[in-house]
Amino acid sequence: MGLKKIWIAEASASDNTQFPAFGTGWADLGDVYKDTCQLTDADPEETKHESETSERKIILSGEVETTVQLSLMDPDMALLAKYFGGTISGNAGARHWIRPKKVPYKEWAVLQQPEEGVVMGCPACIITPKFEITYSKTGIALVPLTIKYLGKQHALEVADDWDPTKSTTTAVPTA
Repeated sequence: MGLKKIWIAEASASDNTQFPAFGTGWADLGDVYKDTCQLTDADPEETKHESETSERKIILSGEVETTVQLSLMDPDMALLAKYFGGTISGNAGARHWIRPKKVPYKEWAVLQQPEEGVVMGCPACIITPKFEITYSKTGIALVPLTIKYLGKQHALEVADDWDPTKSTTTAVPTA
C-alpha cells in the first residue's frame, strides 16, 4: 500500500464522532520516516462466563484500542512546538524553542492516506511524541509518535487527487 500522507486538524471540541470541516484547518502531519507507519489494534479485553451445569460458555469482548505508530523525520521547530508544546521565540536564523517537561493535552483529527486503498482515520486522537536522536555521521533526528484513537475508526474511499485541505472536498459523515 505505502503511505501517501497523514493529515491532521484540531479535533472538534464538542464530540469525538465528527471530523472537523475540510479546508485550511487541515495540515500535513510532517515527513514520516520510511517504513515506520503502522496502524494496529490491541487485543480486546475478554470476559468469560461459564455454566456450572452444562458446557455452555459466553465470551464477551471489550472495546478495541487502535493506535498508529510512526516516526517523524528531521522535524523543524514549528513541528516540535506543535506536538511537544512550548513556544518558539526569536527571528529566523536565531530562533529558540524550549521543550516543556509535560506534553499538553490536545486532541487531533487524523487521516492516514495510503498510496492506494482506503483512507483510515479518527475524528479524535491523542498524539504522544518522544525524541530519538542518533548523534553520528549517519544519524538523524527522529520523533516517534504514538497516535491513539479515542473515537471510532473511519475508512473512506476517495479519489486519487483527494485533499482535505481543499474546502471543495466532501465532508466525512458522522458516526
